[in-house]
Amino acid sequence: MSQILTFIFAIGAFQGLVLFALLVSDQRVNYASKLLGVMCLFIASSFALPLIVEAGNGPLAWLIAPLVFLPACYGGLTYLYCSSAITGSKLKPLDLLHLIPLIICYLLNYEILLAPEKAIEFVRMHNDATLTKAITAAIIFAQVVLYIGLIISMLFYYQNKAKQTLSSYNPDVFKWLWSLTAFFVIFWGLVIFFNYISRIPSINLIAYAILVLMVYFIGFVQWRNPSIFHIQKLDKQPEIKTKPDTSEGLLDQEMRSSILQEVKEKVKKEALYRNSELTLATLAEYIGVSVHHLSETLNQQGGKNFNQFINEYRVAEVCEQLKQKNKRNLIDLALDAGFSSKSSFNATFKKLTGKAPSVYRQEIT
Repeated sequence: MSQILTFIFAIGAFQGLVLFALLVSDQRVNYASKLLGVMCLFIASSFALPLIVEAGNGPLAWLIAPLVFLPACYGGLTYLYCSSAITGSKLKPLDLLHLIPLIICYLLNYEILLAPEKAIEFVRMHNDATLTKAITAAIIFAQVVLYIGLIISMLFYYQNKAKQTLSSYNPDVFKWLWSLTAFFVIFWGLVIFFNYISRIPSINLIAYAILVLMVYFIGFVQWRNPSIFHIQKLDKQPEIKTKPDTSEGLLDQEMRSSILQEVKEKVKKEALYRNSELTLATLAEYIGVSVHHLSETLNQQGGKNFNQFINEYRVAEVCEQLKQKNKRNLIDLALDAGFSSKSSFNATFKKLTGKAPSVYRQEIT
């Protein structure tokens, strides 16, 4: 193994372990990001494996057999990460079916699991050296191709659904997942080309260099845009007693209910509605959720858009001030409540109460 390749493997293994530790140990990250952390650990193992094999029958040789077949679950794990990142859902027992390719590889090669010498020999032989090795390689590459197709199909489906069902959404989530998928496709495309078409050493070198870049890319995205990885943990709340929109969205109803409860508490307790420049994006950032998840929650769980949701709090505050016999001008009360103009205040107030502000004041005095 060349010094350049050894350096690439060492850097990749170290960086993968660092990202695994950061994503899994950080209590702020969401469930999907912990899956991404596991992916980084597996990638680190892929980089460490050639170094362990190069060392021969050393103290770490027993790790070769367990690690060599891990790529058989990379496709399924990437698919589960993308699905969880979009929908916010957690793994279910049925998701264990994605481990079938890995289990098959272990069963086919059970004789090397407890024999480091055979494991080293297995890794060093060409993919078509034995029938078992050929079948194992075919399973690994076939599941990769299958899951690439499933991931691309899923991203297209949910991105189109987001555009059709939400009034606003954060495109960064989909840009991130498309970028990660592109790295995945390029790496495995080069690996398959190297193993089945032309064993040019530079192709293998480029493939693993791209994998290193992908790991650094994950770290860079985490630094530049941590909202992709971080989401405020929400406690389970009782289901709200409003009539939600029953149309299908990206989040399940339980998650939407939790987010809506959290938003209501924050907006009311901290009077966020008084900020006349409050937007959907700034509120989402403050709460700790993505823009498209907040928009979906307000539309489908709350039954209203962002402006309607915030203006209800503003009108309620003005009404409360009038009930307390506040003698200030109506426009002053409106501006303090978060309205930016007299015209928007009058129109919104009448729409929500059925009366003009001046009429409402006269009736309660």
